[in-house]
Formats: sequence, C-alpha cells, structure tokens
Amino acid sequence: MNRITLLALTLCACFASASWAQSQAVRSRMSRHDIHHRPFNSSPRSPENASNRSVAGRAPSAQNTVWELGTYAGGTWASMGDVNDFGVAVAQGDLPDGSTHNFAVPLFGRHAEEWIDLGTLGGTESGWDEGIVTISDTGMIAGHSASTDQNRPHAIAWTEKSGIVDLGTLADTGYPTYNSSYAAGVNKLGTLIVGWSGVEKSCVNCAPTLPVVWTPSVVWKSGQLITKWKMHKLDTAGFGVMTKWYAWAVNDFGQIVGEGNGDNGEFVGVLWTPIQNGKWKLTQLPTLADYPNSEPFNINDRGEISGNIEPVDFSVWIPSFWKPLGPSRKTYSNPIVLPMPEGGFVNCYTDGINERGDLTGECWAKDYSVDQAVRWTTKDTTFSQVLGFPGDWSWSFRVNNNRVAIVTYGGGDKCSADTYTSCGGAIRFH
Repeated sequence: MNRITLLALTLCACFASASWAQSQAVRSRMSRHDIHHRPFNSSPRSPENASNRSVAGRAPSAQNTVWELGTYAGGTWASMGDVNDFGVAVAQGDLPDGSTHNFAVPLFGRHAEEWIDLGTLGGTESGWDEGIVTISDTGMIAGHSASTDQNRPHAIAWTEKSGIVDLGTLADTGYPTYNSSYAAGVNKLGTLIVGWSGVEKSCVNCAPTLPVVWTPSVVWKSGQLITKWKMHKLDTAGFGVMTKWYAWAVNDFGQIVGEGNGDNGEFVGVLWTPIQNGKWKLTQLPTLADYPNSEPFNINDRGEISGNIEPVDFSVWIPSFWKPLGPSRKTYSNPIVLPMPEGGFVNCYTDGINERGDLTGECWAKDYSVDQAVRWTTKDTTFSQVLGFPGDWSWSFRVNNNRVAIVTYGGGDKCSADTYTSCGGAIRFH
C-alpha cells in the first residue's frame, strides 16, 4: 500500500471518529529544554527594545489564524509538543491535582479546541516535562508517562484503539540500570518511534541515557490484531566521552537525528541512517570550525535537518539547518546559518521543519528580556520573522505541512502570570 493511500485512509479514520471528544574552562550549558526552566515571569517581556520591524512582527497578521488554547480545565500550565497534518495538536500539562498528563487538542472540526486527557500508566508524577510528546498523521501519539514502577517515566504510545501502552525501558533488554524511558519523536506514518532510555528519571542532561528506536509488528491477541513495539538500542560507538544520548526525531525514510552530551558540557549532533537487517548506521553531522558543537532537533521527509550550532564556550546559539548532498542522503552539507530576527535577539534555535522548508523555533535576548517564537525558511536564508503570538513570550517546537505551528506562551490577556505558568496555542502563518 503506498503512502498516499495510507494517508487517505488515515484522513477518513481521523474525521470519522468521535472518540477524540470522548475518550568549567568550559561552562555548563543549558539544553533546549533547560532553557525553558528559567523564571519567565522574573523580568518583563515587553517589545520596548525592539525595532519597528520587530514590533510589527509581534502583531499577528489579519491573514493568520491564531488559537489560544490555554490549558486543560483547572490546570496551571501546558507545553505544546507537536501537531500533525490533520490539525491534531498534542501537549503536556497538569490536572487540577498537579499531576502531569499528556493531552490531544484538535484544532478543527466539531470538537475543536477541546482538551482530551490521554490518561497515564498509573503513576502520580508532578512537574514540568517540556512538551516531549509527538503525534503521527495516523493519530498515534508517543510520549512518556509516570509508571507504577516507583513513579519512573516510561515511554508510551497511544492510539484510539489501544489506549495508552507502556513501551518499556532498556532494563527489559539487558541494561538493568536503564529503567526509565522517553519517546520524543514519531514519523508521519506511525511506523517508527525514537527516544531514549536512562538511569532513573533520565531527564535532559541529568543522568546517563542511551538512544533507542521502537519498531512495530502486528500480532494476534485475544482474537484481534494488535501492534507490538520492540525497542532497539541505537549505535553510539566512537563517541565514548558522551554519556547522555537523545534521539529527537525520525522521518518516513527511517532517518533519525539526535545528539550525544558529555559530562563536561561537550555535545555532538548525529544522524542514524537505516541499513539492512533492521540496523542504523551512525554518522556525525558536519560542523563549522568556529562552531564545533551541533544540536539537531528534527528532520523532514526531504532529509533536511533543523537545529543549532554553538562555539566551544556555548556562549551563543546560532539557528541552522543541514541539507542532504544528493538523493542517497549519505552525506550532508555544512550547517547553513540562518539570521537572527531584529529586536535584540542574540540566541536562536530551529526545531520545527516541514516539507515546504518552513522552520520554527525560539530566539531570546542575552538577559531574556525578549523571548519569542520565530520562523525561517530553507528557501531564503536571509529571512526570519517573529511569529507575533499574543502574550509576552513564546516558543514553537513543531510546524505541520499546512503551516500550522504549535506555540507555548505566557502573558497577555489570556495567560496571566498570576494564574498560569504557561499556556498552549497554535498559529497558521502565510
């Protein structure tokens, strides 16, 4: 069955279902997720220091569609993770009791903007988990949930048919200390999930982790076909200094992007390319002499990779992307640097990337007085634009092929700092 047929069937299934509504010399660096732990409300996020062009960019165009989704009813925070091509967004957030859950939020249709609780694995974890949750075009959702195993996070997959499924950890496959796991990416077809398994909670940069990929098989159980997921540890050979590994994203061609981090702050961006017999070949992405550290976050089906590069001292984040050199995708370009938007920004990263070459991410000032979701394009490396989402600060992890970008934001009329830590939203740009 070809991909077009699969997506057509998926479209029918998604819109036919009603269940969406029912159911050092080198200083220590911050990861992408660590950045968001800084106290957003400790300093004003006003456009006073921005140029006229940047101020204008902060006001959404009349042609743009904006969704201010807020949080789950009674919650205090939400962090948006992904949105598929059918307009179903996913997020993490809290319930009134403070526990962290995964949610789905359709942007269109009869149940648009309704928050759907996907449940948990039985744990009671509370806290901020930075929207590490993703969704395929088939409607399958991957992320993590607190388990009954001493409240450790376990990677999960969720479908309308199966509900929430525990994907296990490397402790189940011969690595006894690696007893937690996170799923960070799924391809559009819902046939591959990537993430990591680590020691105890294995949050970003806080414990040793190993990169993993889950592959599916269909088996009979209790008289019906079900999907069973198998975990595979990805290769890390040749990078012995790296003790913390993260597989961030995977495309429909099986290419996986991620990074390795060392205990002294060093890090390296890598690509795993599928080869025969269910294996992946590990290669390092090219870097620039003055910016030897690279951090890839996402990859589209054209093989283009979003991310950032940094100098040895990690003093600045430079938004960048990589392009495959030829149809075989065996070699890649040096990182292609993208511009900072006007308005006092000195650091940026790109994360979301779609098949059109649209990129989204985040830029901030050195003192965090300005912090905004930004867009770029691979087709014009002189272009950058603040998305202009309502509120005082924002970031965007993902964008779909219809140019709908999910946004996490705070402040403004609908996400007051007196009530919320952060809110979820989305914007369609042109």
